[in-house]
Amino acid sequence: MLKPRRPEILALIVAVYIVLVLNQPFWGKFLNLVAPEKLGAWAFVGASAIVLTAVAYLVLLAFSLKPVLRALVLILLPITAASAYFMREYGIVIDAQMMQNIFETDTRETGDLITLGLVGYVALFGLLPAIWFCLVPWTKRPWLNDALIKFKYALAALVVGAASLFPFSGDILSLGREHRELKMTLTPLNYISALTAYGRRLDRQRTKVVQSYGADAHRAASSGIRKSLFVIVVGETARADHFALNGYGRQTNPELSKIADLINYPKAYSCGTDTAQSVPCMFSGFNRDAFTNAKAETRLNLLDIFKRAGVDVVWRENQAGCKGVCARVTTETLTGNEVPTFFPSTQNFDDVLIDGIDRRIETMQRDTVIVLHMMGSHGPAYWKRYPQKFETFTPVCKDSQFSHCDLASIINAYDNTIVYTDHVLARLIGVLSRASDRGIDAGMFYVSDHGESLGENGMYLHGMPYALAPEAQIHVPMVVWLSPTLREDRGIEQSCMTNRAGAPVSHDNLFHSALGIMKVTTSVYDPSLDIFAGCVNRTRKAYGQLERIMK
Repeated sequence: MLKPRRPEILALIVAVYIVLVLNQPFWGKFLNLVAPEKLGAWAFVGASAIVLTAVAYLVLLAFSLKPVLRALVLILLPITAASAYFMREYGIVIDAQMMQNIFETDTRETGDLITLGLVGYVALFGLLPAIWFCLVPWTKRPWLNDALIKFKYALAALVVGAASLFPFSGDILSLGREHRELKMTLTPLNYISALTAYGRRLDRQRTKVVQSYGADAHRAASSGIRKSLFVIVVGETARADHFALNGYGRQTNPELSKIADLINYPKAYSCGTDTAQSVPCMFSGFNRDAFTNAKAETRLNLLDIFKRAGVDVVWRENQAGCKGVCARVTTETLTGNEVPTFFPSTQNFDDVLIDGIDRRIETMQRDTVIVLHMMGSHGPAYWKRYPQKFETFTPVCKDSQFSHCDLASIINAYDNTIVYTDHVLARLIGVLSRASDRGIDAGMFYVSDHGESLGENGMYLHGMPYALAPEAQIHVPMVVWLSPTLREDRGIEQSCMTNRAGAPVSHDNLFHSALGIMKVTTSVYDPSLDIFAGCVNRTRKAYGQLERIMK
């Protein structure tokens, strides 16, 4: 039999446990920032721990009716333990954007993150302490006496917390202002704040009214001789410095490096650090500084403008969804189709995105834009993203719990995903290059949605707040290929494109470049952000179009 305990003591035990045991990621960052060596610095660390414990204790005392507090602890401790595990294992922080990623990730990606390490950690540090708390009997007291005792303990906690805070209040406020990431590692505050913010975003979505955008979009009358096909490939989790085209020491681009007229942009940067932000941003028409998900959700996007201008639009999906971008266009979801490239874990390799494009070319009736949304290099299960024959670098980490693998094997698995992405893009270019014989002028624009951390400073995966994100999460690969007939029709000089490719570019350029290459005229088009506009030779363009008509 467990000995009865007073509820105010039980609440104190839980508060201390949450602050000191389940907040190891927070204290790791905190101690790294403070770097205590002298007695005064250690006093500051101790005072911070007392203040946080006092706050947690006061909150628990406020809910200290037996059934309420037991239910709260039974929910709180396992979730807090899970949060602590992910922050410790992958070096992430938790904010509203990360919460959106969690709720909008499909079951395949979720399954990759549920490891034995996670289950064991949550069971040991979350469930078992919560069960113990629920099983311990409480000391029986008259309700008035019970309330008075709890009030006295609350008052004592308030006094101790205030006394600890007062000498260091300036230091604590300064540290919090300068290092906002600390709040995003302080659990359960981080995920409660993130859930609240995400809930407000969902409320806005339920009441949103989608506003018109690019309503004046139109195209000049076509000669009808040839059609245009532009393929936008949205990559996943690829980082620029792991592309051999950008100088990486490994040959991760064995096929693309052989394509002579490929244009590579080594200084491309993403709009966000996760799919839920970057994908809506790049199609929204907002630049990164002005973009918010709330804004993008309430107005039409690039694909809607194409439709208005009379261009056929198709979105082909091999990921966790288009994040609302494809809501009003034809969408083909390929993640669950059983084809020869089907992977046993209900996942298709990205080759499935290319399958059928040649047949679509044969039956094209109008100018068309196709968007391919890749699975790419999505982690942590990198080894699942490519067929076995593309396992170029070995040994490979085949565990989603990175602490079970050495860094070299994690990078090997990641680099193999880049090799496979290289193959998929090269295969697509091969299909598009043959389209010229069928009267189709074709082009491809590839850019990854964001990058990926691979152990730098103990950080893995992606999703850091942009202001805190390392270069690896925002510096992305971007390549463009245009068929000779498309360049001729648009008057685009290949040498000019090559010479200008070294300039900084970003997701902001996709929207305007796509409108420009498809000859869509609209007031929302900005030629300064069109990577093709600066290389158009008007005389050559007119001559090429006249020559086609004469043929």
